[in-house]
Amino acid sequence: MKVNRLFVVLFSSVMIFAAAVAAPAPKAGVVRAAEAVDLQEKTENTEDQEEAELTEEEIAEREAEAARKALQNDPNHIHHFKWIAKMNESESAEGTINYMCAECGKIWYFRPIAPYYAFQGDVARRIEIAPEGATVKVKTSQFINFNKQVMEALAERQDVSLYVSFLDQEYKGNRVSFVIPADQDTLSLLDENGYAGFLYLGGIYGLKMEVPVETDDVKENAVEEAATSTEETVTSTEEAVTVTDTVTQ
Repeated sequence: MKVNRLFVVLFSSVMIFAAAVAAPAPKAGVVRAAEAVDLQEKTENTEDQEEAELTEEEIAEREAEAARKALQNDPNHIHHFKWIAKMNESESAEGTINYMCAECGKIWYFRPIAPYYAFQGDVARRIEIAPEGATVKVKTSQFINFNKQVMEALAERQDVSLYVSFLDQEYKGNRVSFVIPADQDTLSLLDENGYAGFLYLGGIYGLKMEVPVETDDVKENAVEEAATSTEETVTSTEEAVTVTDTVTQ
């Protein structure tokens, strides 16, 4: 009996030792868990940084997009379709006019439209859905005026301001900007044809220089100034060496 008990004890000890050897080291699991936590923290920090860099309008649009996606999965949602213009990523390319549900984003029908009308409709729509008291920011290198659609949108949203950045020489030139403040009689700014030019609006609300154009003459002058500065530096260095040699002698 004692021999059998001894055998059982030895066999159990061998099995426990073998299981301990075969089992994965717990330290590796701890390291992997720590790495996962670290990665999650880095991802959250990146998302927080991106969130901080977004404008008020961009944050509102992101929240609205999330709400639209949620509605698309709601079986009780009732669509309310209307015509909404959307720009292409390229200002010079055709946009689309979409018969879509403004609440969930479902498109029933669409057709292409000229870039100019896509731009006007897109700006008007952004003004329409902007958060209360927001400033809608428009930056363009292709367009130089607003039509009645945009001015009507501003007239209906008296709490919204409009920042506009454009090129002052029709598709080229200096980048300049102006801001139409809230609570303006924007319909009175339209000419007899129903348009308001950016330079005209800038003259009323104050045109601000953003990025001057660097012409060829300016570039040549900059190169000449750099070359002259280099020559002066070389001359000064040679003179300093001469003086040093004289003093040494």
